[in-house]
Amino acid sequence: MAQEPGSTVVEDGGNVAILNGRKFQMITDAYMLPTDSGEHLRLDLQHEVVRLMLGGELYQTPELVKARLSPQENAKRRVLDVGTGSGKWAIEMAEEFPHADILGIDLVEPDILSDSTGRVPPNCSFQIADANKDMGTINSGYDLVHVRCVGPGVGDSDLFFYDAARILRPGGLLLLVAADVQLFDEKGKYVPLQEPGTVG
Repeated sequence: MAQEPGSTVVEDGGNVAILNGRKFQMITDAYMLPTDSGEHLRLDLQHEVVRLMLGGELYQTPELVKARLSPQENAKRRVLDVGTGSGKWAIEMAEEFPHADILGIDLVEPDILSDSTGRVPPNCSFQIADANKDMGTINSGYDLVHVRCVGPGVGDSDLFFYDAARILRPGGLLLLVAADVQLFDEKGKYVPLQEPGTVG
């Protein structure tokens, strides 16, 4: 049955809504972008752009990250990816550090989990969690917490950073990636952001 334009269909026990053919999570109002395969493709592109900005690396300060995640005889290395999106960063980290457990959390599971051709390493897992409500329930003992472009979706940054620090082992690393949106026209000229309803 085709969906009427502008209509909303609620699925998955009320956690997901389909609006104008796009899938949105219904867990929190803090994140308003779609959570479907089209959005995950955009996040994959964003991931590649960030990698280019990091000289091809998955993270800043490679020497610190590699030292922190080097194998240790008596402790399993653990990485938390907050706002994992498509899961691409978590999967690539699991491939680079096969001795470490990588957990990606987000408001919906990555599409790769329902794709029979997608491959997720055995040391990589995903969990539905809201960074605004569930960080306090995550056990401590992580060597690295990665947070990329989730700032607008975090309601209480003080609490979020408190929980991120709490779950890190002593000497653990918190990696933050944020972006400042700037628009440019086809000639490369800066286009200032306009308030809705104003002429720009």
